[in-house]
Amino acid sequence: MSEDDTKVPLFECEGNGCQDLMEPSRKFTRRELLKYAGAAAIGALIAYFGIEGFQKPTSYKVTETIYKTINKPANATETVTITVTKTSINSQAPQTYTTTTTVTETITETSTTPSPTTTTTTTIQPPKTLEEILFGNSDIQFIPLEVKNVKIDNNTAYLTVYDYLTNTELQIELPTQYVSNGSINIGDLLSAANNFNSTRGTNYKVYFVLGRANINQAILQNGKWNLPAPQIYYNIIISDGGWEDVYNAFQNLLNGNATVVMPTSNQGPYANTLYAWINGIGSIIISYQNGQQVNNVENSINLANSILGTPNNPNPTGQGTLHVDNIANVQQEGKYNNQYPVYEVNKYFGTYTVLITEQGTPLVSNL
Repeated sequence: MSEDDTKVPLFECEGNGCQDLMEPSRKFTRRELLKYAGAAAIGALIAYFGIEGFQKPTSYKVTETIYKTINKPANATETVTITVTKTSINSQAPQTYTTTTTVTETITETSTTPSPTTTTTTTIQPPKTLEEILFGNSDIQFIPLEVKNVKIDNNTAYLTVYDYLTNTELQIELPTQYVSNGSINIGDLLSAANNFNSTRGTNYKVYFVLGRANINQAILQNGKWNLPAPQIYYNIIISDGGWEDVYNAFQNLLNGNATVVMPTSNQGPYANTLYAWINGIGSIIISYQNGQQVNNVENSINLANSILGTPNNPNPTGQGTLHVDNIANVQQEGKYNNQYPVYEVNKYFGTYTVLITEQGTPLVSNL
Protein backbone atom coordinates (compact mmCIF):
# COMPACT_ATOMS: atom_id res chain seq x y z
CA MET A 1 0.00 0.00 0.00
CA SER A 2 1.37 3.43 -0.89
CA GLU A 3 1.45 6.33 1.51
CA ASP A 4 -1.11 8.13 -0.68
CA ASP A 5 -3.63 5.52 0.34
CA THR A 6 -3.42 6.54 4.02
CA LYS A 7 -6.16 9.14 3.49
CA VAL A 8 -8.72 6.36 3.30
CA PRO A 9 -9.59 5.05 6.80
CA LEU A 10 -9.46 1.25 6.84
CA PHE A 11 -9.74 0.83 10.62
CA GLU A 12 -11.55 2.60 13.45
CA CYS A 13 -10.03 2.25 16.89
CA GLU A 14 -11.73 2.45 20.26
CA GLY A 15 -9.86 1.84 23.49
CA ASN A 16 -7.75 -1.26 22.90
CA GLY A 17 -9.72 -2.46 19.88
CA CYS A 18 -9.79 -1.55 16.15
CA GLN A 19 -12.69 -2.26 13.81
CA ASP A 20 -12.29 -3.05 10.10
CA LEU A 21 -14.62 -0.58 8.40
CA MET A 22 -15.15 -3.05 5.54
CA GLU A 23 -16.56 -5.54 8.05
CA PRO A 24 -18.46 -3.54 10.71
CA SER A 25 -19.17 -6.60 12.88
CA ARG A 26 -15.47 -7.60 13.24
CA LYS A 27 -13.21 -5.88 15.77
CA PHE A 28 -9.47 -6.32 16.06
CA THR A 29 -7.26 -5.77 19.04
CA ARG A 30 -4.13 -3.80 18.39
CA ARG A 31 -2.12 -7.06 18.63
CA GLU A 32 -4.34 -8.66 15.95
CA LEU A 33 -4.14 -5.60 13.75
CA LEU A 34 -0.35 -5.60 13.78
CA LYS A 35 -0.23 -9.33 13.19
CA TYR A 36 -2.53 -9.15 10.15
CA ALA A 37 -0.76 -6.10 8.77
CA GLY A 38 2.57 -7.92 9.08
CA ALA A 39 1.20 -10.97 7.30
CA ALA A 40 -0.09 -8.75 4.53
CA ALA A 41 3.34 -7.21 4.17
CA ILE A 42 5.00 -10.60 3.88
CA GLY A 43 2.43 -11.68 1.29
CA ALA A 44 3.05 -8.54 -0.70
CA LEU A 45 6.79 -9.14 -0.55
CA ILE A 46 6.45 -12.70 -1.83
CA ALA A 47 4.19 -11.59 -4.66
CA TYR A 48 6.55 -8.76 -5.52
CA PHE A 49 9.73 -10.80 -5.51
CA GLY A 50 8.38 -14.01 -7.02
CA ILE A 51 10.02 -17.25 -6.10
CA GLU A 52 13.42 -16.30 -7.46
CA GLY A 53 13.42 -12.50 -7.58
CA PHE A 54 16.84 -12.14 -6.05
CA GLN A 55 17.92 -9.26 -8.27
CA LYS A 56 15.25 -6.98 -6.79
CA PRO A 57 15.52 -4.98 -3.53
CA THR A 58 15.22 -7.22 -0.49
CA SER A 59 12.75 -5.17 1.55
CA TYR A 60 9.17 -4.02 1.24
CA LYS A 61 7.42 -1.35 3.33
CA VAL A 62 3.73 -1.08 4.20
CA THR A 63 2.47 2.11 5.89
CA GLU A 64 -1.10 2.41 7.21
CA THR A 65 -2.58 5.39 9.03
CA ILE A 66 -5.45 4.73 11.47
CA TYR A 67 -7.51 7.70 12.53
CA LYS A 68 -10.96 8.62 13.83
CA THR A 69 -9.51 7.38 17.14
CA ILE A 70 -12.05 7.31 19.97
CA ASN A 71 -11.27 9.29 23.15
CA LYS A 72 -8.45 11.13 21.37
CA PRO A 73 -8.28 14.67 19.97
CA ALA A 74 -9.92 15.07 16.59
CA ASN A 75 -6.58 15.40 14.84
CA ALA A 76 -5.04 12.33 16.49
CA THR A 77 -3.73 9.69 14.14
CA GLU A 78 -1.74 6.51 14.59
CA THR A 79 0.65 5.39 11.85
CA VAL A 80 1.84 1.79 11.57
CA THR A 81 4.93 1.24 9.41
CA ILE A 82 5.94 -2.36 8.70
CA THR A 83 9.18 -3.14 6.88
CA VAL A 84 9.75 -6.71 5.74
CA THR A 85 13.27 -7.78 4.78
CA LYS A 86 14.14 -10.97 2.90
CA THR A 87 17.38 -12.36 4.30
CA SER A 88 17.84 -15.66 2.39
CA ILE A 89 19.76 -15.64 -0.90
CA ASN A 90 19.50 -19.35 -1.78
CA SER A 91 16.34 -20.20 -3.73
CA GLN A 92 16.50 -23.83 -2.61
CA ALA A 93 16.70 -22.97 1.11
CA PRO A 94 13.83 -21.89 3.36
CA GLN A 95 13.15 -18.20 2.84
CA THR A 96 13.37 -16.07 6.01
CA TYR A 97 11.59 -12.74 6.33
CA THR A 98 12.22 -10.27 9.17
CA THR A 99 9.30 -7.98 10.03
CA THR A 100 9.92 -4.68 11.84
CA THR A 101 6.82 -2.86 13.11
CA THR A 102 6.84 0.77 14.26
CA VAL A 103 3.75 2.52 15.66
CA THR A 104 3.76 6.32 15.95
CA GLU A 105 0.88 8.32 17.45
CA THR A 106 0.49 11.94 16.34
CA ILE A 107 -1.58 14.25 18.58
CA THR A 108 -0.75 17.56 16.94
CA GLU A 109 1.25 18.57 13.94
CA THR A 110 4.30 19.11 16.16
CA SER A 111 3.93 16.36 18.75
CA THR A 112 4.48 12.66 18.20
CA THR A 113 4.61 9.77 20.61
CA PRO A 114 6.54 6.77 19.29
CA SER A 115 5.97 3.34 20.77
CA PRO A 116 8.59 0.58 20.97
CA THR A 117 9.60 -1.13 17.71
CA THR A 118 8.91 -4.85 17.53
CA THR A 119 10.66 -7.40 15.28
CA THR A 120 9.43 -10.84 14.27
CA THR A 121 10.65 -13.46 11.79
CA THR A 122 8.69 -15.70 9.44
CA THR A 123 10.09 -18.70 7.53
CA ILE A 124 8.63 -19.83 4.19
CA GLN A 125 9.34 -23.36 2.98
CA PRO A 126 11.59 -23.74 -0.09
CA PRO A 127 10.10 -24.16 -3.59
CA LYS A 128 9.44 -27.56 -5.10
CA THR A 129 12.25 -29.58 -6.58
CA LEU A 130 12.35 -30.19 -10.31
CA GLU A 131 11.38 -33.81 -9.70
CA GLU A 132 8.24 -32.72 -7.83
CA ILE A 133 7.36 -30.22 -10.54
CA LEU A 134 7.75 -32.69 -13.43
CA PHE A 135 6.53 -35.93 -11.89
CA GLY A 136 4.09 -34.84 -9.20
CA ASN A 137 3.00 -37.82 -7.11
CA SER A 138 3.48 -40.33 -9.93
CA ASP A 139 5.95 -43.21 -9.85
CA ILE A 140 6.90 -43.04 -13.55
CA GLN A 141 10.63 -43.02 -14.26
CA PHE A 142 10.77 -40.70 -17.28
CA ILE A 143 8.65 -37.97 -18.83
CA PRO A 144 8.29 -36.76 -22.45
CA LEU A 145 8.48 -32.95 -22.39
CA GLU A 146 7.27 -31.17 -25.51
CA VAL A 147 9.77 -28.55 -26.68
CA LYS A 148 7.96 -25.29 -27.40
CA ASN A 149 10.87 -22.95 -27.98
CA VAL A 150 14.66 -23.08 -28.27
CA LYS A 151 17.27 -20.36 -27.87
CA ILE A 152 20.98 -21.01 -28.36
CA ASP A 153 23.23 -18.39 -26.76
CA ASN A 154 26.94 -18.55 -25.90
CA ASN A 155 27.12 -22.34 -26.07
CA THR A 156 24.09 -22.73 -23.82
CA ALA A 157 20.73 -24.07 -24.98
CA TYR A 158 17.61 -22.64 -23.34
CA LEU A 159 14.54 -24.82 -23.85
CA THR A 160 10.95 -23.93 -23.07
CA VAL A 161 9.20 -27.23 -22.45
CA TYR A 162 5.70 -28.32 -21.51
CA ASP A 163 4.93 -31.17 -19.14
CA TYR A 164 1.48 -32.58 -19.92
CA LEU A 165 1.52 -34.82 -16.84
CA THR A 166 1.45 -31.88 -14.43
CA ASN A 167 0.34 -29.19 -16.95
CA THR A 168 3.46 -27.17 -16.30
CA GLU A 169 5.54 -25.02 -18.62
CA LEU A 170 9.09 -24.28 -17.56
CA GLN A 171 12.51 -23.40 -18.91
CA ILE A 172 15.55 -25.66 -18.76
CA GLU A 173 19.12 -25.01 -19.79
CA LEU A 174 22.14 -27.15 -20.58
CA PRO A 175 25.30 -26.93 -22.71
CA THR A 176 24.67 -26.89 -26.45
CA GLN A 177 26.79 -29.99 -27.14
CA TYR A 178 24.26 -32.03 -25.15
CA VAL A 179 21.48 -31.10 -27.60
CA SER A 180 23.39 -31.01 -30.88
CA ASN A 181 25.48 -32.97 -33.35
CA GLY A 182 27.81 -30.94 -35.51
CA SER A 183 25.91 -28.04 -37.02
CA ILE A 184 22.49 -29.51 -36.18
CA ASN A 185 20.88 -28.77 -32.83
CA ILE A 186 17.51 -29.21 -31.18
CA GLY A 187 16.41 -25.80 -32.44
CA ASP A 188 16.89 -26.99 -36.02
CA LEU A 189 14.66 -29.98 -35.27
CA LEU A 190 11.92 -27.72 -33.93
CA SER A 191 12.09 -25.33 -36.90
CA ALA A 192 12.07 -28.21 -39.41
CA ALA A 193 9.14 -29.93 -37.69
CA ASN A 194 7.11 -26.70 -37.69
CA ASN A 195 7.90 -26.04 -41.37
CA PHE A 196 7.08 -29.62 -42.32
CA ASN A 197 3.76 -29.38 -40.49
CA SER A 198 2.82 -26.17 -42.29
CA THR A 199 3.57 -27.56 -45.74
CA ARG A 200 2.48 -31.20 -45.31
CA GLY A 201 -0.40 -30.90 -42.87
CA THR A 202 1.34 -33.17 -40.37
CA ASN A 203 1.55 -32.78 -36.59
CA TYR A 204 5.17 -33.39 -35.67
CA LYS A 205 6.44 -32.29 -32.26
CA VAL A 206 9.88 -32.30 -30.66
CA TYR A 207 10.17 -34.07 -27.31
CA PHE A 208 12.90 -33.94 -24.70
CA VAL A 209 12.33 -37.33 -23.03
CA LEU A 210 13.90 -36.91 -19.60
CA GLY A 211 14.68 -39.65 -17.11
CA ARG A 212 13.90 -39.17 -13.44
CA ALA A 213 17.34 -40.17 -12.15
CA ASN A 214 19.54 -37.35 -10.84
CA ILE A 215 17.29 -34.47 -11.88
CA ASN A 216 17.15 -33.24 -8.29
CA GLN A 217 20.68 -32.00 -8.90
CA ALA A 218 19.17 -29.35 -11.17
CA ILE A 219 19.55 -25.79 -9.89
CA LEU A 220 16.97 -23.02 -10.35
CA GLN A 221 18.67 -19.82 -11.50
CA ASN A 222 16.84 -16.73 -12.74
CA GLY A 223 13.72 -18.73 -13.52
CA LYS A 224 15.52 -21.47 -15.48
CA TRP A 225 16.40 -24.99 -14.37
CA ASN A 226 20.07 -25.67 -15.03
CA LEU A 227 20.22 -29.41 -15.69
CA PRO A 228 23.23 -31.46 -14.55
CA ALA A 229 23.85 -32.56 -18.14
CA PRO A 230 26.50 -35.24 -17.49
CA GLN A 231 24.32 -36.95 -14.86
CA ILE A 232 20.91 -37.05 -16.57
CA TYR A 233 19.41 -39.55 -19.03
CA TYR A 234 17.42 -38.30 -22.01
CA ASN A 235 16.55 -38.66 -25.69
CA ILE A 236 15.65 -35.92 -28.17
CA ILE A 237 13.06 -37.08 -30.69
CA ILE A 238 10.51 -35.92 -33.24
CA SER A 239 7.14 -37.67 -33.22
CA ASP A 240 3.64 -37.08 -34.53
CA GLY A 241 2.21 -38.77 -31.44
CA GLY A 242 1.09 -37.26 -28.16
CA TRP A 243 3.21 -37.43 -25.03
CA GLU A 244 1.35 -40.52 -23.81
CA ASP A 245 2.08 -42.30 -27.10
CA VAL A 246 5.77 -41.49 -26.68
CA TYR A 247 5.71 -42.66 -23.07
CA ASN A 248 3.98 -45.91 -24.01
CA ALA A 249 6.48 -46.61 -26.80
CA PHE A 250 9.50 -45.99 -24.58
CA GLN A 251 7.99 -48.00 -21.73
CA ASN A 252 7.44 -51.02 -23.99
CA LEU A 253 10.95 -50.69 -25.36
CA LEU A 254 12.51 -50.49 -21.91
CA ASN A 255 10.40 -53.45 -20.72
CA GLY A 256 11.56 -55.61 -23.60
CA ASN A 257 8.12 -55.73 -25.23
CA ALA A 258 9.26 -53.87 -28.35
CA THR A 259 12.21 -53.69 -30.74
CA VAL A 260 13.90 -50.85 -32.59
CA VAL A 261 13.63 -51.23 -36.38
CA MET A 262 15.53 -48.80 -38.61
CA PRO A 263 13.54 -48.58 -41.85
CA THR A 264 14.56 -47.18 -45.23
CA SER A 265 12.22 -45.83 -47.86
CA ASN A 266 13.16 -48.66 -50.24
CA GLN A 267 10.03 -50.65 -51.06
CA GLY A 268 9.99 -54.34 -50.19
CA PRO A 269 8.69 -57.17 -52.35
CA TYR A 270 5.23 -57.27 -50.76
CA ALA A 271 2.51 -54.74 -50.02
CA ASN A 272 3.28 -52.44 -47.09
CA THR A 273 6.86 -53.66 -46.75
CA LEU A 274 10.16 -51.78 -46.59
CA TYR A 275 13.77 -52.79 -46.37
CA ALA A 276 15.12 -52.10 -42.90
CA TRP A 277 17.76 -52.96 -40.33
CA ILE A 278 17.64 -54.47 -36.82
CA ASN A 279 20.77 -54.33 -34.70
CA GLY A 280 22.09 -57.80 -34.03
CA ILE A 281 20.20 -59.23 -36.99
CA GLY A 282 21.17 -57.07 -39.96
CA SER A 283 19.17 -56.28 -43.10
CA ILE A 284 15.53 -57.36 -43.04
CA ILE A 285 12.20 -56.72 -44.68
CA ILE A 286 9.64 -55.23 -42.35
CA SER A 287 5.96 -55.86 -43.04
CA TYR A 288 3.66 -53.16 -41.63
CA GLN A 289 0.03 -53.58 -40.66
CA ASN A 290 -1.25 -50.94 -43.09
CA GLY A 291 -0.28 -48.25 -45.55
CA GLN A 292 -0.61 -45.50 -42.94
CA GLN A 293 2.34 -46.92 -41.01
CA VAL A 294 4.39 -46.98 -44.22
CA ASN A 295 3.36 -43.37 -44.88
CA ASN A 296 4.50 -42.39 -41.36
CA VAL A 297 7.92 -43.89 -42.07
CA GLU A 298 8.23 -42.08 -45.39
CA ASN A 299 7.22 -38.77 -43.82
CA SER A 300 9.79 -39.20 -41.05
CA ILE A 301 12.50 -40.01 -43.59
CA ASN A 302 11.59 -36.93 -45.64
CA LEU A 303 11.64 -34.80 -42.48
CA ALA A 304 15.07 -36.15 -41.50
CA ASN A 305 16.39 -35.44 -45.00
CA SER A 306 15.09 -31.87 -44.81
CA ILE A 307 17.10 -31.36 -41.60
CA LEU A 308 20.23 -33.02 -42.97
CA GLY A 309 20.01 -31.38 -46.37
CA THR A 310 20.05 -34.78 -48.12
CA PRO A 311 16.90 -34.91 -50.29
CA ASN A 312 15.76 -38.29 -51.57
CA ASN A 313 18.18 -40.20 -49.34
CA PRO A 314 16.38 -43.51 -48.65
CA ASN A 315 18.43 -44.12 -45.50
CA PRO A 316 19.21 -40.91 -43.55
CA THR A 317 19.97 -43.06 -40.50
CA GLY A 318 23.24 -44.00 -42.18
CA GLN A 319 24.49 -40.42 -41.74
CA GLY A 320 24.82 -41.02 -37.99
CA THR A 321 23.29 -37.70 -36.94
CA LEU A 322 19.58 -38.54 -37.08
CA HIS A 323 18.06 -41.99 -36.78
CA VAL A 324 14.61 -42.81 -38.14
CA ASP A 325 13.36 -45.62 -35.90
CA ASN A 326 10.24 -47.69 -35.54
CA ILE A 327 9.39 -48.92 -32.08
CA ALA A 328 7.35 -52.07 -32.60
CA ASN A 329 6.70 -55.58 -31.42
CA VAL A 330 7.76 -57.79 -34.32
CA GLN A 331 8.20 -61.47 -35.12
CA GLN A 332 9.91 -63.28 -37.97
CA GLU A 333 7.62 -64.80 -40.59
CA GLY A 334 10.15 -66.30 -42.98
CA LYS A 335 12.79 -65.22 -45.52
CA TYR A 336 12.68 -63.55 -48.89
CA ASN A 337 14.87 -65.16 -51.57
CA ASN A 338 16.41 -67.16 -48.77
CA GLN A 339 18.35 -64.01 -47.86
CA TYR A 340 16.30 -61.36 -46.09
CA PRO A 341 14.40 -62.27 -42.93
CA VAL A 342 10.84 -60.97 -43.10
CA TYR A 343 9.51 -59.51 -39.87
CA GLU A 344 5.85 -58.74 -39.31
CA VAL A 345 4.67 -55.93 -37.04
CA ASN A 346 2.40 -57.20 -34.28
CA LYS A 347 2.15 -53.92 -32.37
CA TYR A 348 3.22 -50.58 -33.80
CA PHE A 349 4.29 -47.91 -31.30
CA GLY A 350 5.26 -45.20 -33.75
CA THR A 351 8.08 -43.86 -35.90
CA TYR A 352 10.60 -41.51 -34.30
CA THR A 353 13.31 -39.25 -35.66
CA VAL A 354 16.08 -39.29 -33.05
CA LEU A 355 18.91 -36.79 -32.64
CA ILE A 356 22.19 -38.51 -31.75
CA THR A 357 23.88 -35.89 -29.58
CA GLU A 358 27.60 -35.24 -29.31
CA GLN A 359 27.54 -35.65 -25.53
CA GLY A 360 25.09 -36.97 -23.00
CA THR A 361 23.72 -40.32 -21.88
CA PRO A 362 20.61 -41.58 -23.71
CA LEU A 363 17.64 -42.81 -21.73
CA VAL A 364 17.17 -45.49 -24.39
CA SER A 365 20.55 -46.36 -25.82
CA ASN A 366 19.51 -48.36 -28.89
CA LEU A 367 17.50 -45.60 -30.57
